[in-house]
Amino acid sequence: MITFSGTAYLALDRHPQMQTWVAEGLSRYGLHYGGSRRSSLAPEVYSAAEAWLAEWTGAPAALLVGSGSLAGQWVTRQLQAWGYILHYSPSTHPALWRNGGQHHYNWASWQAAAHIPDSAMLTDAINPLTLSQPSWPEPFMTDANSYLVVDDSHGIGLLGEHARGHWSTLHPKWPGRLIITASLGKALSMPAGLILGECELIDTLRESPYFGGASPPPPAYIHALLQAEKLIREQWQQLQYLIDYFQRQRPSEIRVNSVPGFPVFGTPDHYLASHLLAQGFALSSFQYPGPADPCYTRVVLRADHTTRQIDRLFSAWKRVFGHTAD
Repeated sequence: MITFSGTAYLALDRHPQMQTWVAEGLSRYGLHYGGSRRSSLAPEVYSAAEAWLAEWTGAPAALLVGSGSLAGQWVTRQLQAWGYILHYSPSTHPALWRNGGQHHYNWASWQAAAHIPDSAMLTDAINPLTLSQPSWPEPFMTDANSYLVVDDSHGIGLLGEHARGHWSTLHPKWPGRLIITASLGKALSMPAGLILGECELIDTLRESPYFGGASPPPPAYIHALLQAEKLIREQWQQLQYLIDYFQRQRPSEIRVNSVPGFPVFGTPDHYLASHLLAQGFALSSFQYPGPADPCYTRVVLRADHTTRQIDRLFSAWKRVFGHTAD
């Protein structure tokens, strides 16, 4: 079975060097650190990784948390405590949802809300299911005190300036205050969440009971992340080669939609999933976010796929077309 599914885009989850670094971390720190970051015994690897992530992404400050969902909920809870009204763009990830927020079902309505005082604008950097990105206004017009909160889970390590996410891209354009939240479990294969923001914001979050009361990510993985900058770049380059190969070799009768540089290709032909599975190819195909919601069928590339595997997928795909046309 050849799998074209999942979110470990850079294939770091199965890379031998990454596994070696995690093993080193396990030897040094154990399976897990279940204590508080406020403790004098908290591993220093967290602070070192936060300093590196801030520099790597171009943000003033970074904060590691247990998951991307915790990152989103923590930020939105804090904004509501400050009196901000949360405005959600179409298809914003549930990690950012809070009761009392206003969901906008078209981009024009969402953009108009940026003019309202005390607004917090929330969206995703990329929707990996619909393969769409926000309709950013040019230029941004908003109150200087408003916030833009972007879930960059599927951008960190893949998209943006030097494939380091969207902080450096958005910060010069947004006249208000910017916050990035993310799961690091996608391209970087880390069981952790991330918050990027101005130093004042991150300092405020560190003073919160959620910082002291929640366990941080397993330190062994954070140790591995600190070693992996060169490997991340190499895996990204290999993945870009495969994305380009997929597009160049794709037969004209195979219809897909995609985002440049993103290793996911959507197809409206949902029946393909079961037919290709019978031929040994597992695609991503499911209804989201609930069983009554639309189905999304996609081919997901990883950096450890081969051109031969892509060729075989296309051959099987064409056989399905030939069979269904008969």
